[in-house]
Amino acid sequence: MQIFNSGFFWFAEGILFCLILVGFRAWAQGRGIPLPGWKWAALLAWLLIAGFTIAFVGTSLGENEATAAVRGGLLFGLITVITGVGLWRLLLSGAARTEREEAAG
Repeated sequence: MQIFNSGFFWFAEGILFCLILVGFRAWAQGRGIPLPGWKWAALLAWLLIAGFTIAFVGTSLGENEATAAVRGGLLFGLITVITGVGLWRLLLSGAARTEREEAAG
C-alpha cells in the first residue's frame, strides 16, 4: 500500500502518539498518580512490546504464515497482557487517596 510509504502517514501517526501520551499524562495528573521518569520508561518499554506483538502478527499474516501468526500472537499476546497488567498496577501505585478512601480509614 502506497500510503505507508508516504511521509504523511508517519507524520499523522506521530501526532496521534503524542496526543496519547499527553492525554495519559493529563489523566494521571487528574487522578493524583505520580509519574517519575522510571514509570515513563516502563510505559514506553511496554508500548514497544505491544507494538512488536502487533507487527509480528501482521507481518506473519502478510507472508501467508497463519500458523506463525497464531502461535506468535498467542505467545507474545500473553506476555503483553501479563506485563500490561503488572505495569498498570505499578503505575497506579502511589496514587493519591480519594476523599472516600480517606474517610473510610
